[in-house]
Amino acid sequence: MLTDNNYRLLEEKAKKQGANSIRLIPAKDIVVENRTILKCIFGCNGYGSQVCPPFIPKVEEFRKMLGEYEWVLLADWKSENIFSREISENFIKYSVSPPEDVITQQQHQDTLKTVMKERKERIQPGSIEIEKLAWSLGYNTALATFPGMCTWCANSDYSGVSCAGADGTCHNPTIRRPCLMGLGVRLDKTLEKLGIPLQKFPMNDTIPSQYTLILLE
Repeated sequence: MLTDNNYRLLEEKAKKQGANSIRLIPAKDIVVENRTILKCIFGCNGYGSQVCPPFIPKVEEFRKMLGEYEWVLLADWKSENIFSREISENFIKYSVSPPEDVITQQQHQDTLKTVMKERKERIQPGSIEIEKLAWSLGYNTALATFPGMCTWCANSDYSGVSCAGADGTCHNPTIRRPCLMGLGVRLDKTLEKLGIPLQKFPMNDTIPSQYTLILLE
């Protein structure tokens, strides 16, 4: 069980790393569905990143692993990003076929760069720092997760990610962590189960919520 003192230490660490908040929840409340990875395989340009399928445990494997954990920390991360309705509705589409309108094209590029920047500089390192602290507190199998494709290998201007993918060995094997959706986690249903308001799409000049899970045992 996570003691009050250890929870305070983890909360302080999370906020120092850029989280709005953390919440301790039973591992059994995490909703995992096999069909979730269909959205990874079809429609996500992060598929093939080394924190995504097929490089991470299969859903059924993860479901069994999750059953060995008792607690999970849900971390809600700060963001300065703002999704316009136009970008929100066409985020993936514009990544493949950029909009003809120059202003909209620039807005999409800026939004995408901010997503990558925040993941690389705040969310990914922050999640791992929480994991490291949990490990030092005696939770020996603590494991962080990422909110989507890995951005450790993002270009310096955040115009893209040079992931090794299937063509080579991961450049950062010790600090890669699995993507939530790629493991089968239904974050929307998990939040609904916890009574946390769901963010509706399409967004309209809205800051997107970004969550990660840190498994504790």
